[in-house]
Amino acid sequence: MTAVGCVLAALGYAWNRDPLFFPGLLLAAGGLAACSWRAVRRGAKRLPLVLNTAVALLLSLMVVEPFLRERDDGEQGSAVYRFEDARADPQAFRRWAERYQAEWDRTRRLYLRRDPRGVNPMVPIPGSRFRFFDSPHRINALGFRGREIAREKGAAYRIVALGESTTFGATIGPADRPWPEVLERRIGEELDCAAPVEVINAGVPGWTLANNLARLDADIWPLDPDLIVSYHGYNGFPYLIREIPGLRVGATPATPARPSELLRRLERRLRVSLFRRRYRAARDLDLAALGTDLHLTRYAELYRQLVFDARRAGVDLVLATFNLAVDASSPEEVIEFYELMFPDIRARVLANRLHTRLVREIGSTYDVRVIDTSPDLDGAYRSAYLDPMHFTQEGRDRLARHILAGIRDLLASGAGCTRRAPVPGAAGDVSPEGLR
Repeated sequence: MTAVGCVLAALGYAWNRDPLFFPGLLLAAGGLAACSWRAVRRGAKRLPLVLNTAVALLLSLMVVEPFLRERDDGEQGSAVYRFEDARADPQAFRRWAERYQAEWDRTRRLYLRRDPRGVNPMVPIPGSRFRFFDSPHRINALGFRGREIAREKGAAYRIVALGESTTFGATIGPADRPWPEVLERRIGEELDCAAPVEVINAGVPGWTLANNLARLDADIWPLDPDLIVSYHGYNGFPYLIREIPGLRVGATPATPARPSELLRRLERRLRVSLFRRRYRAARDLDLAALGTDLHLTRYAELYRQLVFDARRAGVDLVLATFNLAVDASSPEEVIEFYELMFPDIRARVLANRLHTRLVREIGSTYDVRVIDTSPDLDGAYRSAYLDPMHFTQEGRDRLARHILAGIRDLLASGAGCTRRAPVPGAAGDVSPEGLR
């Protein structure tokens, strides 16, 4: 009975199945109690103590777990936890980051499904609706975040924003908007255009550039876009990190949902501890890695494919540099703060420097426009980020401003856009210095 209970509990834990996990615990506790009773009848003394202690721990887990879940569900607080807020209590950031990750885990199943075409592992569910914290999210009938759009663009000038969760938008407030939506709004406010301008948000959380390339023929080219804006980076950093000698330590450990929140936290701490042990040797990164021949990397191969695919389709392409909350010049205490939940952040900072160089080299080699989005964004941990890579609304506004500045002439030639007379106090008149 004990063995069966342990097997059921283990399977329930691994598969995140309450109907297996908790009955398995109860069955294992009953089996151990029976063993203890038999040991007492045989005159044993130490064994019953050990077994009874195990029974007490198993039963305590069952009793404590519902209260732990209730407390976690009832925890309130800002969904934004900046370094300045947390520096006096770093562990509070750990607790917030766990709730933040739990919200990603909770919502992922509400808008993602297995790709029925087998092209990508997961794809957005057309027509799905959900809330991320207090922000309403909508996936339209074509599988993109945002309002409904027609597949045929008509007379519109159409921009498609390719990217990851940073493009999809980790919006958390009711008034928050992803940067492609902000870009479309800014175009409407700041420019007079002969043709309507649409910006389609084709970002998908968890995707890399490879995933977006795989969907071009079926999902993107049928939209007949005039311009592709690529904001990729973080999810593809492993393509670069694996090229750095001594830094092949694997990805930051992630712990999936479990039936026991207490055990899940213990599991995560164990995973992170083992990761830190591997990562510690690579903590002092060799800056000689900046001399890596990036054109031989997988990331370079993917960018080249994007360039060639866009040219074959007759679509303008713009590449944007990526940004992180911390960079090489960030204070050590800030980097150590982010290491609490992102223990490989130093490797990611180095990878971002390599990625920026790669994007610029791809641009110069293949005559592709590159927008440097780093001013007032890269390393702007004080106000522009929810975590190392996802923006606050202020960060998304800054990114949209950079993108618009980089494509203004393309809009002029493609959509007949001219700049409106500036309105005092309008968002478009805020200088980069004023946003810092």
